[in-house]
Amino acid sequence: MSGQAWLIANRWGVYQAVLVGTIREGRLEQRENIEFPQYWEQAIDYKLLLAVSARQVEAPSSFEMDAPYGYFDKKWPEYLKQYETVYLSRPIPRDNLGKDWETALTGLGQLAGGELVLPPPSQRTIRFLYPDGKPLAGTKVWVSLYGSDYNHCGVVLGIRLGEFATNAEGEIHVTATDSPLVFGLSYFEEVARGPTGTGIVYGDEPIVSSEQNITVKRLWTIPEHDYVVDLRTAENQPIAHAHLEGCWIEPPGCVVPSCQPLGYPERGWPAPESDQSGVIRYRHRDLRLLDSVTVIDAHGRKRSLTDSEMIELLTTYHVNVVW
Repeated sequence: MSGQAWLIANRWGVYQAVLVGTIREGRLEQRENIEFPQYWEQAIDYKLLLAVSARQVEAPSSFEMDAPYGYFDKKWPEYLKQYETVYLSRPIPRDNLGKDWETALTGLGQLAGGELVLPPPSQRTIRFLYPDGKPLAGTKVWVSLYGSDYNHCGVVLGIRLGEFATNAEGEIHVTATDSPLVFGLSYFEEVARGPTGTGIVYGDEPIVSSEQNITVKRLWTIPEHDYVVDLRTAENQPIAHAHLEGCWIEPPGCVVPSCQPLGYPERGWPAPESDQSGVIRYRHRDLRLLDSVTVIDAHGRKRSLTDSEMIELLTTYHVNVVW
């Protein structure tokens, strides 16, 4: 067995890695007199990455790098492509700036007299369920060894293992080392907010687990409803060519505007307008995602729905608005 040992500093949006050892014929040889790069001490935590192969591999071209991780849908970083297996430790506290990285080896394998023994990858079972126990069946899930999400948009980085599809029981089976896994799967959460007192937001915490058999319960999907908004003037005349704008309780992601036209503009569908009878009909995910809805007429004038109108729209999917 041959390979490399890299110590990674998880800084805010920057991930520095330093080669701390090489593995030759099963023996771990530690580098001496290591110089750590500038700002190394700014990391929130550190991780040890071991990359191993049954065959002899080439020595690294550099002892430092700044891209040790990859994305869910991307192949392994270039420096790992000659290896067969990767081990990624649990976080190493920042107290000693990661220089006590040998302590992380105990969670990955055994080191005795320089001999490194690493358990082979094993099959891990992950089951995805709704809160009521119903399985999330027939859904594709990206799986990676978990590196970090310590960055502006909370983008998860790691070492990709592949894309898997849940079976009828909501399960996937992943062959992986005993390292924390992270799952690329969006979900929702109910919160005590919004017009009705129970709102919905997109979950923003990555799903991470180190267990051998994992059960994850989340609100994976929310229903869509057919909504109707009937717009009239105080003189009971229909208001045509108006559209709706909604403001999220919490925007889904760091690049999504706080407010945007209702409908599905991300699918290329234009925002629905009221017809000649003053009625807007549209299908949308449960609007409990929203804190407010505003009517915008053909001249750009705006009128926000009142609390009682919002409650009616969110609970009966129909509201009459007099403007």
